Amino acid sequence: MDSEKYKKSFYEIIKSRFNREVDFASIEKGLEHVRNGDALTYADLELIGDERYWPFKQYWMWPAKEQIQDKLKETKEKFIDPVRNEERERELIRCLSAIFRNLSLVSIVMRFVWPEYYAIYSRPNLKIIRIERGEDDVEEYMNYIQVMRLLKGSFGVERVADVDIIVWAIAKEKKEHDGFLKLLAEQLPENLTPGELFNSLADDPLGIANVYIRKEDYKTSGFWASQAFEIYLRDEYRRLIGYPRRRDPEKGELQDIIDQLSSTPEYHGWGDYLHSLRWRRNKAIHPDYEFTKVDVEALIDGAGELKQKVEAAKNKKVFRSK
Repeated sequence: MDSEKYKKSFYEIIKSRFNREVDFASIEKGLEHVRNGDALTYADLELIGDERYWPFKQYWMWPAKEQIQDKLKETKEKFIDPVRNEERERELIRCLSAIFRNLSLVSIVMRFVWPEYYAIYSRPNLKIIRIERGEDDVEEYMNYIQVMRLLKGSFGVERVADVDIIVWAIAKEKKEHDGFLKLLAEQLPENLTPGELFNSLADDPLGIANVYIRKEDYKTSGFWASQAFEIYLRDEYRRLIGYPRRRDPEKGELQDIIDQLSSTPEYHGWGDYLHSLRWRRNKAIHPDYEFTKVDVEALIDGAGELKQKVEAAKNKKVFRSK
């Protein structure tokens, strides 16, 4: 996806709504002493909430100074290299949660001290990425940032804080949701409902099969692998022979197609293998037949081999005309 487009959109949305420019860099620079080991101070919170830099007060407010000033001393050295190990990271979240008692505020502090690793926990982002809910704030935020970190590669950015503003901008632009759901289907399919997954990957049955094998739903995975197997088998038949026409009424259609395809030089010696895939396809679509992980892996691999041949042929433009 075009990360620069969405980053620009974020700044434009803030400008149009609040008539101010966003300057996250100044806040980040002002908090470098915290990442180097100093305790967080109330002055640091006032810097984060400074309306000159972004519209913090439109959405949040800090607890009163007298309520948390002494507790902030407990953050001394807590921010040093928090991603060194997961338990250290969890301890930082626990410490901040005990002070602020609000996960969004915890995430804001973490985002500005370490923008490389953290993002703001916000409703627009939650609505579109749909993370698995945690048993407590620590698990909830860990689930959230793990998803945001995974999306760095998809957006081609180095910092989780940049993923944050991109996702927020997409969430605010409903016309962009379909494209983002397509990205999630490819990168984080478990975050989507079956309907959304189908709509996003309707042209990639192997992709859907791979999603369900990870869920250990082998029958559903087998169904989609079977669809892929038939699609690519028929594509190869059309490429090498022409449009399917039954030559042996004693055989089923797929059996006949495989026998004819196996008579071509390109598929010489493939007959037994393709029939074994057909047999597994029959098991997958029959509701009363057991279908195992071994079956679906073999069917996915076989459909994948056919897909490679189809794509290679398309690149060479060697499909037969009708």
